[in-house]
Amino acid sequence: MFFIKLLSKLHINILYLITDGLFFFVYYIIGYRKKVVHNNIANSFPEKNKKEVKAIAKKFYRRFGEYIAETLKAISISEDTIKKRVRFINVEEVQKYADQNQSIILVGSHQFNWEWALLTGCLVLPFPVDAVYQRLSNPKFDQLMYNTRAKFGGKPIHKKSIIRSLLKTKERLRAVAIMADQSPGKDTIKYWATFMNQETAFFLGPEQIAKAMKYPVVFYKMVRVKRGYYNVELIKLTEPPYEKESHEVLESYITESQKQIEDDPAGYLWSHKRWKLKKD
Repeated sequence: MFFIKLLSKLHINILYLITDGLFFFVYYIIGYRKKVVHNNIANSFPEKNKKEVKAIAKKFYRRFGEYIAETLKAISISEDTIKKRVRFINVEEVQKYADQNQSIILVGSHQFNWEWALLTGCLVLPFPVDAVYQRLSNPKFDQLMYNTRAKFGGKPIHKKSIIRSLLKTKERLRAVAIMADQSPGKDTIKYWATFMNQETAFFLGPEQIAKAMKYPVVFYKMVRVKRGYYNVELIKLTEPPYEKESHEVLESYITESQKQIEDDPAGYLWSHKRWKLKKD
């Protein structure tokens, strides 16, 4: 932990140099999840040939290196610095909910760099961002990431206790941030949809929470301006009242998430085994 914190103190450009240097080793030598990455891209963009798929894959690995550098930097980054690097371009989209003392659900996908977006949201949105997270196996690293995500006022929520936690603290005005594109467990109830040209399983969680808590749902779209600089666009998906049998929350999320990936293919986390579940 001491070494990681020490690395975080380095200038971001030095961290980029380090991760750029690791690109050759990761891509050409060990080939970290190379087959998974190429298959995911090829299946998502069937119109692209092998050369085009390889080009996206290479860009992805470089962007993945940027993500590692930026996540390290997040541990020590200051408020002023991150606000200069991440700009929310339409805060008024959620200001109206804060004015009504209404919490919201903020849904996103694994588009680089979601960690910086959630941290900056705590500083520029009219309420703190409480991110739902998966506990890490290493307790010390888990605590380090928890402290990093909470450093600007957010209160991360463990995914196994979301509803209980929200009900216990329902008076807290906040944005509950959920990465809604993770692959659900094999035995969990799921929603199937065509996503990136593939039959894809989605968690019902974001939709269930929205209906149970009567929260509006807003998508945050990451747009990379240049290395280390991002714009975040807030897009309202839906709001109460919700129809009981409707899946409008997930369907609108899937639409916006796919648009984001198509706009910036190299910025998506292709190394994740997103399509490991197959529909019976």
